[in-house]
Amino acid sequence: MLKITAINQGDLLTFKAADNKFKVLLCTSTRRDKSPHWFTFAALTYDSFDKPTTSNINNIEFFGIGNRKCDYFKYSDNELKNMWSIHPETEPYFLGSYGFLIFRKDFMKFRDNFEVIGTLNIIEYLDKNGNGSMNISDWELIKDFFANRINSVMLDRGQKTFKIGAIIKD
Repeated sequence: MLKITAINQGDLLTFKAADNKFKVLLCTSTRRDKSPHWFTFAALTYDSFDKPTTSNINNIEFFGIGNRKCDYFKYSDNELKNMWSIHPETEPYFLGSYGFLIFRKDFMKFRDNFEVIGTLNIIEYLDKNGNGSMNISDWELIKDFFANRINSVMLDRGQKTFKIGAIIKD
């Protein structure tokens, strides 16, 4: 497994949680222009003893919400058309992801537990159009949270799951 030296928007990172099942995070944005640097991820619903690949994650979902329509973080007409064709129940609102933030300095301490399995060409502003986030800059928290608590916490915070195809650019 190659050591992760950079993370970019659209990167898919897999890891084993405390239940020994593989989970997947999708990088929705990065901040590198000034310190502190961080990565924001969307949690995907992948939960299997089998290691994920880019071909078997196309039918999974991400945690988020369809709750805003603003003029600041816009999607293109084509992106909205795709989004609403897959999730017509969200129209006229934008889909956004629930953000999981990891500071780079913390990630470097436990990066050997992650592997980049591929990259998706995703829409911009996915995390900006969501309505919540949490800091997960601790490996023990990540292992436990994604094994035992993610579904109940996301439900408590009003998050739903949406098909990954709704956020893929053509």
